[in-house]
Amino acid sequence: MLATGGTIARRLIHSSCRLACEKKTKEVPTPEEAGYAFNHVERKKGMYKPQHSIAEQVSYMKSRAYAEAYKGLPIYRWYKRNIKGQSKLQPPPRLFCIDKHGRFNLNHACPVCRDEYLYFDYRNPSLIEQFLADGTDQPIDILKSGLCREQYTLLRAQLLKAKEHGTITFGVEFRNFDYRQWYKSWTEEPGKPVERAGVRLQDIHPDPLVHFPTFKNDKNNDWDQWWIRHDKFAKKAK
Repeated sequence: MLATGGTIARRLIHSSCRLACEKKTKEVPTPEEAGYAFNHVERKKGMYKPQHSIAEQVSYMKSRAYAEAYKGLPIYRWYKRNIKGQSKLQPPPRLFCIDKHGRFNLNHACPVCRDEYLYFDYRNPSLIEQFLADGTDQPIDILKSGLCREQYTLLRAQLLKAKEHGTITFGVEFRNFDYRQWYKSWTEEPGKPVERAGVRLQDIHPDPLVHFPTFKNDKNNDWDQWWIRHDKFAKKAK
């Protein structure tokens, strides 16, 4: 049978719509289109946290969704534990928010666990730098950060890895050592102390030699007699 003009037109429209749908499915939606990271899900316990690549995390932190969610502030700034009653002291940090199967262990997760895109990685130093103290390369206190112990351990591990890979720069103290104290054949004197703004680093950060003082040094003791007495008292204890 020959197809009429209306049938051909419907087929063309259907094919064009199908091509348009396939084109949309191939394109990865942006965080604004997907609506992620606004934490609109209140009951997260038992749900799985999605896994994303580091490239998706970097693009997400540059997106409008991230800017509207955190308003240009560190992600822990407006975080507060959901405590029952009026507690004056903050409770101890949780051990973990996500179990070994990748599911949320509770509803109100820590600032990093609750956002599906965020996790600590040395290739994204902008997230690690949010948890560093001002002007230093040391992480802030765990109670101030609001992180669980698992994420805080990952923060310290990825911070060390970022220093080794050079994604986070930090200053190294310059010290002069007197090698004559370790090598008998060394005759050169140590260099002059380095001063910055008229202050010596040795005065700010003293570095004494490692000294192991003698603590309860036992002399002239017969340890064989001690073991004999130990057996005697052990029999009494039984």
